[in-house]
Amino acid sequence: MICKRLGSVIVILLLFIAKVVMADDIGDALTKGKTSLDLRYRFESVSQDGKEKNAAASTFRLRLGYTTGKFYGFNLHVDMETIQAIGGENYDSTDNSKVEYPIVADAADTELNQVFLAYTGVPNTVFKLGRQRIKIDNDRFIGNVGWRQNEQTYDAFQIINTSVSNLTVTLAYITNVNRVFGEHHSTLSDINMNTGILNFRYDFLLGGLSAYGYFLDNKDNPASSHRTLGLRFAGSHGFSGSTKAVYTLEHAVQDEYKDGVDLIGASYYLVELGLVWNNLTVKGGYEVLGSDGIIGFATPLATLHAFNGWADKFLSTPSEGLIDLYFQLDYKLRARGRPIVLRVVYHKFDSDHASISYGNEIDFQLLYTLGKNSSLILKYAGYSADEFASDTTKFWAGFQYRF
Repeated sequence: MICKRLGSVIVILLLFIAKVVMADDIGDALTKGKTSLDLRYRFESVSQDGKEKNAAASTFRLRLGYTTGKFYGFNLHVDMETIQAIGGENYDSTDNSKVEYPIVADAADTELNQVFLAYTGVPNTVFKLGRQRIKIDNDRFIGNVGWRQNEQTYDAFQIINTSVSNLTVTLAYITNVNRVFGEHHSTLSDINMNTGILNFRYDFLLGGLSAYGYFLDNKDNPASSHRTLGLRFAGSHGFSGSTKAVYTLEHAVQDEYKDGVDLIGASYYLVELGLVWNNLTVKGGYEVLGSDGIIGFATPLATLHAFNGWADKFLSTPSEGLIDLYFQLDYKLRARGRPIVLRVVYHKFDSDHASISYGNEIDFQLLYTLGKNSSLILKYAGYSADEFASDTTKFWAGFQYRF
């Protein structure tokens, strides 16, 4: 419904613009735009204790998009996508009633992924209105969940301004979240909300400093509404030769907002330090999503798969909170002149409250770039449960082509 309203607004704006510009200008803008194509095939297998069967999800995504040329600073972007299960749905998509399998949240669907009107007529400023992808900082709080076949997008109005040297200001107002489960999911398709996004990032010699405020007013679940205020600093410092240090420090506080329950109140901390030497990167991190034992620090709009292990056991923060102590190794090499990146990550998970040992996880990834527009990926996650969730093993193999 919200998408339809946004679409109507965009159409009205285009009709207005059409009255004040030459027909040839509109024709050029429509015919001299840019086409985009994104093909992705992925096989995902999941073995999980407590599930009768192992999941085997073979899925294919096709995304086609078109961005018009500009006329008087305006341009329109549209992209459609279809996700199809090849060989049947031998997995729990969360909407196919196959609960004997583990969950693979890639339901078959065909939908409008993005449609937004952009305006760049003001110097150093971009305005966007409509269904769009929003990614802020490292996606820890606001992201598009790009790993899933159906990404997360937002029905929103967004402004990005870079008028001040080295400063990027991002402001957004979100009215609806289009979740990874798909437009036609029976219960989990959208989140209706009125959410304000403020992010100020200043880049200088040692890195980037972000100050942010995220004000989530969840109309579908008012009791969960909250605000998050924080600071993030991330950067690197080079030494002699090809050696450099990398570092990230972040702290945020969260409390109730609008109709959120007054029990909401927790802190977030991240300390990450690493060293890059030639083709090798080694780093470690300590991330805390705090809790008082009732409600854990929440990040519902994050690209959650990228954090706290690829087995996806912590897509929502446990009520006792979460401490993630992790170590990561990346090694870059070349095969037939093409780059390969090997990543290994180890996680140890504990609670922030009540001293609970959740478990540990080991993750592996091999990313092989075949060419400018294509890549292959192999990926593994193994979660060993202690006092939380259940033992889970996941494996992925995929191919992607885009232009």
